[in-house]
Amino acid sequence: MAQFAIITGKALKNAIAGRGVQIATFTQREHQLAVSALAHLGEHNDVIYVQALYDMSPANYQRGLRLWFLEFGKCTFKANESGKGGVFIYAKSKASDVEGAMKVAPANFEKEAKESTTEAKAFSVTDYLAKVVEKLMKEGADVRVIRAIEGAQKVAAGPVVVVRNQKPLPTAAEKKAAAPKKAAKKADPMQAPAANGIAA
Repeated sequence: MAQFAIITGKALKNAIAGRGVQIATFTQREHQLAVSALAHLGEHNDVIYVQALYDMSPANYQRGLRLWFLEFGKCTFKANESGKGGVFIYAKSKASDVEGAMKVAPANFEKEAKESTTEAKAFSVTDYLAKVVEKLMKEGADVRVIRAIEGAQKVAAGPVVVVRNQKPLPTAAEKKAAAPKKAAKKADPMQAPAANGIAA
């Protein structure tokens, strides 16, 4: 169990405000140490400082640091059988890229790598309709509705037919703007209520 004092009040507010500076300083210092260890590895073919920095880093930081070293350094990594930790091994066939390593801190490496490989997937009408049909069949929807969606699938999968002078479908915003607004009818004070208008 952790042993520390609970921070309260203004001291807690100040501690949280100062945390951003601490994190930025940690990231910058860790980046400097990592690049220095990488440079040592490149010059001396020795993983001693790469290993030392990895071993001394917080557990939640080690994965990003390991991936960073493997990307930019002349090394490979052999994980321990327990799954925790491991050892770096000098890899003669690889090259060190100190310039590339200077561009991204180990703390940000994994995040930036994910962002660079994530591409927006193009929307596919046929794939979407296939999922709709699958869901409708699973839920036991009306067969006529399923057949209608399957018909839409065939249209979407077929050749694009251009109809001259065909207006595009309105967007949701255009539909809303074009919808007639129902004005609240005010009762005419000179007209008797309907119940009173029936002749006796």
